[in-house]
This record gives sequence, structure tokens and C-alpha cells, in this order.
Amino acid sequence: MTSSKACYASIALLLLSSCLSMSKQELTQNVLELPSVDKTVEDGLTSGYFTQGQWPEKEWWKVYKDEKLDHLIQTALTNNPSIQSIFRRVEEAKQDAKVVRSKLFPLVFFNYEETWQYLSKNGLYRALNPTVPLGANLIDLSVSFNYEFDFWSKNLNGFRAALGREKSQEAEAAQVELITTTAVAQAFFALKTNIKKRNLQQQLVDATAAIYKLQTFMKNQALYSLLTPLTGHEDLQESQKILIDIDDEIKFDKHLLNILVGQGPDTELNIGDEISAIPEKLTLPQTLSIDLLARRPDLMAQIWKVEALSKDVAIAKADFYPSVNLMGFAGLESTMFAKLLHRSSKTGALEPAIHLPIFTAGAIRANVRSKKAAFDQAVFDYNELILKSTQEVADLIVLTQSIWEKKNIQNKIVSEAKHLYDLVELRFEEGLDNLFNVLASQISLLQKELEEITLIYNQYLSSIKLIKSLGGGYISSYLPIKNDEVKNDGK
Repeated sequence: MTSSKACYASIALLLLSSCLSMSKQELTQNVLELPSVDKTVEDGLTSGYFTQGQWPEKEWWKVYKDEKLDHLIQTALTNNPSIQSIFRRVEEAKQDAKVVRSKLFPLVFFNYEETWQYLSKNGLYRALNPTVPLGANLIDLSVSFNYEFDFWSKNLNGFRAALGREKSQEAEAAQVELITTTAVAQAFFALKTNIKKRNLQQQLVDATAAIYKLQTFMKNQALYSLLTPLTGHEDLQESQKILIDIDDEIKFDKHLLNILVGQGPDTELNIGDEISAIPEKLTLPQTLSIDLLARRPDLMAQIWKVEALSKDVAIAKADFYPSVNLMGFAGLESTMFAKLLHRSSKTGALEPAIHLPIFTAGAIRANVRSKKAAFDQAVFDYNELILKSTQEVADLIVLTQSIWEKKNIQNKIVSEAKHLYDLVELRFEEGLDNLFNVLASQISLLQKELEEITLIYNQYLSSIKLIKSLGGGYISSYLPIKNDEVKNDGK
């Protein structure tokens, strides 16, 4: 068995061993083994664009060393409505678990009842008790309790199921945080690169306008036909259209970024146009195939959901067996306050009860099968998620490698285009070339720089997505639910 399979098996046993009402075969027969991405990781490390290292840190965005990005993400973690909502759901699940836990203990209540009643002189109660006055005042002061003996662990499994749902919600909260922070980072870098693209596109519009102006002048001097300036004007309009599109993208990026951090879309953002450098190599963790399960909050959320549903099956099976309850009360009862505290006013009762289903028309068996079907569905959902997760990691490693290669090539293309532009400009200054060639060379350089900016954004995007696919610094210290967890303080 490979190391990844061994890790998977140990986690699966921790996850499922506590459910005694389902056999190990029932629990594990449909669970997919964690696929390996070792080959893709090895190829990525061989490419030279990755280095072997640690998993992302919790505050993974600090790797980009941008204080404004850090401020925006911290603001989003505090103000984003989705994050605020999911943490309320976590709190709801936590309190629900406490409610379910109460069934494991005897429930004790204090009761005070006082009844004012005028009795019928001809009624049955008055006929049997002729000395009781017609105007009766019955006072009842008692302490009652109710306890269900959990012989079949039905209530214990109910608590475990509630804890599983709570932990699932906690993992989902971590996933919402990860989605939000990565979305903020993507919108942030999209805005910065679009601002940079706008500056370059404006220069491109200016250069195209200068060519059109020269072509119009040459046409007016009867040196060009009408066709040449018409073509130049078309090129100018196309450049202006692209500039408008970039302006729209900048506005959309600002709106999105503001909403993600929990503020109005028109809030002023001052982030500048300086683009921070991306590391030449990205880090791939040494234990990627082994620890991916515990590093992905979405996977852990699904695992805890499976855990909770396995307990639901156990709860449903417990309905086949008798339930044993004990109820009772002790207190004081009197028709007069003056005699309420006398020993003669004491009262009490003890009521044991056993409930055993004899014929339920198949309802219990159907309920067990329904819960088992829900459990199986959750397992298959987990299988699909684990396959997509490993595919996502593998695809992003390949995509990132491709983008880094293209960026390196584009760097050389831009460098050569700049060198060519400098030469043409020098020739123009020496009277060896004309202004048309200078402007054409400038336009070519600007177009290549625009392609470079697009690749820079793609680098940011792929690195952020890779961090997200690796869990963004999340780590689950997976522990099976133990009996001593029911001993927590609280009411």
C-alpha cells in the first residue's frame, strides 16, 4: 500500500470506526481511495518553475508583499456578508449540538401551579368529596425529572451526528473564507493589471491617432489615396473601442472588489498601478498526495457530513429496540397555603415505561433504508469531490507551468521589440528612417507589452488558484468523536 493509501485508510478508520451499528464493509465499500498526483508534482518540479516546500500559510496572501492587498483581505474577513453569515450558521450548529446533548442527561424541572376553581355542587368530584368547599384553591409545588436510558446509544449517536454537522459547518466556514479571500486577491490583481493595460492602451491610441493624422496630411498633399487614411481611421476606432472595454473592466473590478470587502460599489479605492513581482518559482508541498485530504476545507466538510449521516443510520436502527424511560416527581400539594409546607401535603410518583415496537407497517425499516441511502449519496458526493480536487491540483500545476513558460518567452519578445523600437527611433533621429516606421514600431512594442500584462495577470490568477486548490493554509486536526466530549460544561 502506498503512503497516500495508508493515510487515507487511517483517516477512513478514524472517521467511521465509532459507528457500531454499521459494519465496516457497509461504511467503506463505496469510499474511493485518495488519487495520487505524485507524477504531476514530479513533472512540475522537474520543469524548474516549482520548488519543493511547505503548504500555504494561513495568511497566504502575504507572499505577494502588498500592504494594500493585505488591508483589503483583512477588511473582507471582518465585513464580508457571506463570511458573517456562515459563522452564524456555525454558531447555530454548535447550539443545536448542545440541545441534542441534553438528551443524554436526566432533565429536571421545577413546577409551580396554582388553580382557582369553583366546583359544581352536583358534580362527581363534589359528590365524592362532600367536605371540600365549593371554592377550591389547589396549590402544586414540585420537582419533576425525565430520563431515557440510552441502552442502544440512540441519543449518544444523535449527539455525535450533531457534532459532525457542527464540524462540517466549521469546515464550510473555512471554505467560504478561502473563496472570499482568493476572490479579493483575483479582483485586486485584475484591477491593477487593467489599470496598467489602460495606460498602455492609451499610448496605443495616441500612436494610432498620430499615424492617422500623418496619413490624412499625406492624402491632403496628394501623396496618398483616400484608402490609406480610411484604413488608419478604422485602426484608430478599433483601438478606442478596446480602451472603452478596459475602462469598463476597471469599473467592474472596482465594484466587485468593494462588494467583496463589504462596502458600497462606488467607494473610492486607491491601490495604484504598481504591480508587485511574482516569485520566479511556486512552492509545492512535499506531502501533497498524502495530506491533501486534511488540507482542503471542502473535503473535510464532506467527510464530517458523511460522519453525521452514518450516525443517523445508527439512530434509525435503534428504533427496532425497546426504549426505556423513567419519569417521576416529588413535591407538595394542598388546597390552602397554610398547610402547603406540612408533611401531610407531600406527594410524589415514579413512572418507569418501556416502549417496544411490534408492528409499524415497515416504517422503521424504510427509515433505516432512507438514512442509508442518504449516507451512500454523501459518500458518492465525497468521491466526486475528491476526484475533482485532485484533478484541479494537477490541472493547475500544468497550467501554471505553461503560463510561466509563455511569460519567459514573452519577456524576450518584449525585450527584442523594445530594442527594435530604439533602433528605428535612432535611425529616425539620424534621418535614415521615417516617422511612420517609428510609430509602427512603437505600436508593435505596445501590443507586445499588453500581451505581457495579460500573462502577468494569468500568473497571479494561476498562483492564487493553486493556493486555493491546496487549501489556502487550512489544516484539520482530525479527531474521532469520543464519549468524553459529552462532558463539556454548559446548559
